[in-house]
Amino acid sequence: MREGYRSAFARVASMAPEPEPRKVEEAEFHDKLRGLYETDPERYSYFTSNKKFYSVVRSSDDFYYRWLRDNASGKRILDFGCGSGGASIESARFAAHVTGIDISPEAIRIAQDHAKAAGVGDKTTFAVMDAEALEFGPDSFDVVSVRGVLHHMDLDAALGQIRKVLTPAGKAIFLEALANNPIIHAYRRRTPHLRTAWEAEHILRYEDSVKMRKFFKHVEVRTFHLAVLAGVPFRNTPVFGAVRGALDAVDRVILRVPGLRSQGCTKESGCEGR
Repeated sequence: MREGYRSAFARVASMAPEPEPRKVEEAEFHDKLRGLYETDPERYSYFTSNKKFYSVVRSSDDFYYRWLRDNASGKRILDFGCGSGGASIESARFAAHVTGIDISPEAIRIAQDHAKAAGVGDKTTFAVMDAEALEFGPDSFDVVSVRGVLHHMDLDAALGQIRKVLTPAGKAIFLEALANNPIIHAYRRRTPHLRTAWEAEHILRYEDSVKMRKFFKHVEVRTFHLAVLAGVPFRNTPVFGAVRGALDAVDRVILRVPGLRSQGCTKESGCEGR
């Protein structure tokens, strides 16, 4: 995987000749993960055992895609760290065009295949690229969507690149895990096989929203998923839908309370303007 990754990186003119070790590790980790998805489902399950928590993220998913439909319909979107292309494909259904970039060549290959299979191949473009050194010129995109990606990167470098490629009135949405809750973060530390060392040490904190204000004129922050985590054990039961709905309602109340707001496990930030 290492040689394939470096060959892909060599095609990016703006990159230094030798990529940083953390970026090589990141690409190799996600190449391996996506390779296991196709060749060894049992090992893939071991490296993605945290997916059980995704069963309760409906509220943040709904907010994310509602925001994109409201702000990016008929516009040019950059899916910043697109992974296997799931969000790119969903966004392509209402955007003018979606460009997805990722550090993992294997992820890009899968994203291209998935987009074609979904019938949106003509509305999507995917490329292997270092998100901290984007190849695109200024004002290339109207909207940038970022989903669980910033904690893989140097935050200031990533935000600077996003701001650079947006139009002056461009907008961005960030859906990111949070490190403020000590119980949730302790789980991350006990499961090092699920992420790279850099990622584990750079999960965003609620206070990192301040950094976004250096690059965007308007920043709106919401948090999700605190009480609803108690619904995870019910995910395979007939009552799961009702339990999740009730706990989402509790979260809508308690995550507005100062002091509790930062304890959710997910943050969404809508940003716009220079």
